[in-house]
Amino acid sequence: MRVLRKLFFVELKLLLREPAAWLLVLLLPLALVTTFGLVSRPRENTSSILTFFPAMALSIGLAQLALTVLPAALANDREKGILRRMASTPVHPSRLLGAQLAVTLVLALVTLGGVLLIGSAVLGFPLPREPLGFVLAFVLGAGALFAVGLCIAAVAPSGRVASGIGAGVFFVSMVFGGVFMPAEVMPKVMVEIGTYLPIGASMQALRASWAGQWPETLPLLAMAGLIVVFGGIAARTFRWE
Repeated sequence: MRVLRKLFFVELKLLLREPAAWLLVLLLPLALVTTFGLVSRPRENTSSILTFFPAMALSIGLAQLALTVLPAALANDREKGILRRMASTPVHPSRLLGAQLAVTLVLALVTLGGVLLIGSAVLGFPLPREPLGFVLAFVLGAGALFAVGLCIAAVAPSGRVASGIGAGVFFVSMVFGGVFMPAEVMPKVMVEIGTYLPIGASMQALRASWAGQWPETLPLLAMAGLIVVFGGIAARTFRWE
């Protein structure tokens, strides 16, 4: 644990030296929930569409972390030979992987706290009315996205390639995941496809719990399946050098 804790702070310090990455992850969701909160006036509006805005802001933040920041960081470490050098020391590179995942998880929790605090206390968005369902949706959604991100990091030969693949997966997931437009106005076939994608399944589960309903079984199973499949692929194909 002591080694892991030291690696965690080292990785956190390295990330903070690149403010462009973490500021975008933290500020974009807050900017989105603030903008749509000012437009939709949630204190005077009881429409079910209100669940879309905070869930969308949160999903974008998680997707940026998992699909762009995490794969690029791991691929860069491999490209620079950091993982190979660590493999020759008593500290196994899996500790570095664990530290980077922990840093990413902390950023995800900070993003979650910011969206809930500013969205509810400042703008008037209701807090999730089914808290247990919300926690389950958040954990499974983050897990599914991180599994896909680790899979990208496993196959990408460099940081630039990882960023490119991650950006492509990010935008395709946005289109089918009900992030660019609410599921209510999307073609049915796109909503059905999105149910099996990490962002689409996460959006459906988050919105349901925000509205006070327990998330449907299908998106929860889809996210659990994505964790198993992509996590397994990442574990089998990940290269330390």
